[in-house]
Amino acid sequence: MAARRGKPTGKSARKNGKKNVRRSARQPKSRKAANIKPRKTARKPRRHSPRQGKPPQVPPAGALMQMLTGYWLSKAVSTAARLGIADKLAKGPLYYVDLAAAVGAHTKTLHRLMRALASVGVFAEPAPGRFALTPLSQLLRGDVPGSLRDMAVMITTPSHWLPWGRLDESVVKGISVAEDVFGKPLWDYYRENPEEGAWFNGAMSAFTAMTGEAVAAAYDLSGCEHIVDVGGGHGLLLATLLRAAPASRGVLFDLPQTVAGAGAFFEEVSSRVDVVGGDFFKAVPAGGDCYVLKHILHDWADAQCAQILANLRRAMAPEGRVLVIETLVPETPGPHHAHLMDLNMLALTPGGCERTEREFAGLFARAGLRLREVVPTQSPVNVIVAVPE
Repeated sequence: MAARRGKPTGKSARKNGKKNVRRSARQPKSRKAANIKPRKTARKPRRHSPRQGKPPQVPPAGALMQMLTGYWLSKAVSTAARLGIADKLAKGPLYYVDLAAAVGAHTKTLHRLMRALASVGVFAEPAPGRFALTPLSQLLRGDVPGSLRDMAVMITTPSHWLPWGRLDESVVKGISVAEDVFGKPLWDYYRENPEEGAWFNGAMSAFTAMTGEAVAAAYDLSGCEHIVDVGGGHGLLLATLLRAAPASRGVLFDLPQTVAGAGAFFEEVSSRVDVVGGDFFKAVPAGGDCYVLKHILHDWADAQCAQILANLRRAMAPEGRVLVIETLVPETPGPHHAHLMDLNMLALTPGGCERTEREFAGLFARAGLRLREVVPTQSPVNVIVAVPE
């Protein structure tokens, strides 16, 4: 019977195996050297996965849902800021039971809040039920430079939350319904609700801390001898500008109840600062050669802005200038934070808005001023410079 062809076995296998090893040792190291064409291999099926370096596309419905539920996250962050959670975590992570006791909150519901905020990176959860700070929540501490705690609380206090809840009415009517909501102008509401007023002033100081240094770095104040900060709040911006201009003197001017809280920022420059209370719709301190308006004009309609600017024009020295520090709305369409800030002005103020460069030029002309230049900064604001015509 003929032997079956197949793999050798036993001694024959070992013998042939050695021959095969010796033969393979004499073969060239590559198929190319031996002029042997490589066998064609079957192509692997192509995987349907996104290309490296490109994030997966969010479906339109998902993107829209993120926008629609955005206020959920805003209110959650604001709640954590009001409770002072970040301050309690400053020394290290805490189990949610201990954290709830520290901030005076219901244990289970605090856990739900922290779990939600950890899921989007506001806090971290290094172990189940144990929470810690992240770079985001570090800014919710009240004792760190650049803290945004006041801003986080203020953004969902009734002064903002209630008018925004009726934005549809503002769009239909063409003006803020904030006075209808509160039964009085917003500034009167803050005066009668000092806790909210304090959150607001703190938030404005926080925003000034973000932009003041950028303004001082972008605009040369060396030629300004007498700087008047009109509507300057508690004086953080003026203090920042005076540190950048050591030969200058300054005046902080705002409503009497507002400047009553000034002083904490003037420790280094107190010998060069005067604090004056008053109403910029009536008059401003005279004799300045540099008048600063930071986020003042966007609170008011054109007629009120022209009135404020005319008061500055009458009060300033002959070679004076006005520095309007605000965000400019771009002249061309496209994404820009100014557009949402513009809606915020619609919701909260009686005619306030964000403006384009051309619109600012028109306001200046009504007050006997002309637009000289626009200086960009490394922040969301520009320095818009006007001088007498």
